[in-house]
Amino acid sequence: MVRTLRQRAARMQRLLEYREQLVEEAQRRFAEEQRFVVACETALAQLEASQRALAVSLATLAGKSVDATLLSGAEAYQAWLSQRRDEREAALAEAKRRAEVARAALVAQRREAKKVELVRARWLGEVRRAERAAEAKLLDEIANGQAARRTLGAERLG
Repeated sequence: MVRTLRQRAARMQRLLEYREQLVEEAQRRFAEEQRFVVACETALAQLEASQRALAVSLATLAGKSVDATLLSGAEAYQAWLSQRRDEREAALAEAKRRAEVARAALVAQRREAKKVELVRARWLGEVRRAERAAEAKLLDEIANGQAARRTLGAERLG
């Protein structure tokens, strides 16, 4: 009985360790996705800052005579910035979606690990109760055996 209980305890411990590894892996993936979201947000902010700086530069040149080549270059740059911004916004949306998927996976893994922990705690509680009952039974048997020996010893003397 004790051997079986020990084997079950070892299996439960291995299962719990496996679940904890899955939780750690999900945490790592979620952190990576969060870092990617931050990187996309930073790149998008830089592109927006470049667009604002270009707009300010063009606004200062508004009343002045400017070479057509400079204006066409500024327009091409502005179009390129807009295109890059659209690409970055799409990448940011995808990064946020992936981060949300990773967060959901982390929550699911934590739930599963918690379930295993609860089952293990219940099972260990049952094992402790069974061990206490077996110990009490053994103590009762020992006490009954001692009482029977005393009774027999008293009958022989008497």
